[in-house]
Order: sequence, then C-alpha cells, then structure tokens
Amino acid sequence: RYVDFPITDVLQMMGRAGRPQYDDQGTACIYVHDIKKHFYKKFLYEPFPVESNLLGVLTDHFNAEIVAGTVKTKQDAMDYLTWTYFFRRLLKNPAYYHLEDLEDDNINTFLSGIVSGKINELEKSYCVAVDLDGATLLPQILGYIASYYYLSHKTVKMFADTLNPATSFNDILQLLCDVTEYDEMPVRHNEDKINEEMSSSLPI
Repeated sequence: RYVDFPITDVLQMMGRAGRPQYDDQGTACIYVHDIKKHFYKKFLYEPFPVESNLLGVLTDHFNAEIVAGTVKTKQDAMDYLTWTYFFRRLLKNPAYYHLEDLEDDNINTFLSGIVSGKINELEKSYCVAVDLDGATLLPQILGYIASYYYLSHKTVKMFADTLNPATSFNDILQLLCDVTEYDEMPVRHNEDKINEEMSSSLPI
C-alpha cells in the first residue's frame, strides 16, 4: 500500500538539497499526481502552521496551577485556557481541534467540556477535589507531590492504587518501570536489542 510522505519529511529532505560548503543553492524535484500539485505548492511556498499540543498535557498543567493557587475555580481554569497558544490556534483552525464552528456558545461549551474533563481526571487521580459548591478546586496531597516532583497525575494515581505495606521489592521495581514518564522516552539505535538481552537475564 502506497502512502504519501508527511509534509514535514518532504520539507526536511528539500532542506538537504545542495552540498554544504560547495553549493550556494539546491534543487529539489517533487513528482506528484496533478490533483495534489496545489496541496504541495501551498505548503512549500507558504508558512507551515504550528498547532498546539497543550491538550495532551493540560491535566498536569491544571494540577500545577491549582497547587500554585493560580487556578482556584473552574472559571479560573476557563480563563487560563483563553490566555494560551492553544486558544489562539483554536480560533484560527477550529477543525483541527474538533470544534464545529466559532459561535460564542459553541466555543464556551467546548472549553467547558475540556475543563470538566481534565478536572475529573485530576479527581480520579486523587490530586484535586471539587468543593461542595461544585466550582472551587482544592489541591490534595498527591497533587502537591506530583507538582513538586514534576510527576504525571497518572503516575501518582498508580502509586496510590498499587503501593501498600505488603508491596515487595520486585513489585516496586516493576511499578517504577511502568510509570507514564517513560512512555515518550526514545530508544537509541539497537538499544532495544540490548534491553531485550538484559531483560532475559534480569527478570523482575
């Protein structure tokens, strides 16, 4: 099955055209079907848009701001969002963030849903509690720990759910290996083979 190169890969390969120290210009030829010509010309000659990745880590950002006292209510969390790059891009490219249109009511509902979802995650992770008024946000001990040590709310939840006085040394080692912080850690070339060899001789 044939698939298109990501446009970022195309731009990177074009950037390597020409020989450094020998050429003062380079030539890149891109062969595409006629129906895709306009698409490629648009991205090759116009600035490439940079979108926000905030939503993927927003829960931990909210936890840090709640612990710091910057965000004290759900309305504060809404206001916090409107000062981010994410909000600027949301208004420029709503479809990318799955917002149907830019009507004020829809934007408000969309942001409210984001805030409620992220706060619920923090509640389930024992990092934040919502006061009886349904709006005030109260930082909890695990929230303070996660913020102070730059830990994910998922990590402290896993610790709280798993650790107990009977937890063995091997179980603790396994728990430390399973933390979220390792999810995005890149593996160097052939390092996966070394890790596999080590795991066979060092079972947990």
